[in-house]
Amino acid sequence: MQTAIIDKSKDWTVAEFLQLEESNLPCELINGEVFMSPAPNLTHQVVSGNLYDILKAYSRKKDGFAAYSPFDVYLDNKNVFQPDLLYLLKENRARLFEKGLRGAPDLAVEIISPSNSFKDRNQKKRLYEKFGVKEYWIIDPANRTIEIYDFGTSENPALYLAEEGEVTSGLLLGLTFKFEELFIQ
Repeated sequence: MQTAIIDKSKDWTVAEFLQLEESNLPCELINGEVFMSPAPNLTHQVVSGNLYDILKAYSRKKDGFAAYSPFDVYLDNKNVFQPDLLYLLKENRARLFEKGLRGAPDLAVEIISPSNSFKDRNQKKRLYEKFGVKEYWIIDPANRTIEIYDFGTSENPALYLAEEGEVTSGLLLGLTFKFEELFIQ
């Protein structure tokens, strides 16, 4: 496998980004800058897998679409994100194509780690809101918290849980689960 060399001195476009060698590691284009991350840790994978199972079961009932990273979301010519998980409502499934998703998902979920916390809580949060994500979840496994932002109503979390509690979504009506279920190995 060849190591990708990322030129940090220039702004990248989607066309240039697509020329990079395919990788299983997270790779995103944010405001023309390429970011690569190492593979997620065990807790991240447990939380991601458990939440995907929940979202996938919900999508089967509602004819939506759930996906997990790596899955490219093409927001514009300078931004290609790979949220840890995403959900599309039934009416937006037509934006799916073989390489990923054109435009913002209805729900984006980021599971943060110390290395990406600032980027996910600030830069990506602002851009998700700008490009039309309806609901944004930030899960912090180290602190066992979840923040759910409803971009249509407030800049503050619509729901904040620490350690335990019932997760509900204003977007995914009828979806409820115990937050602590995400950490079961």
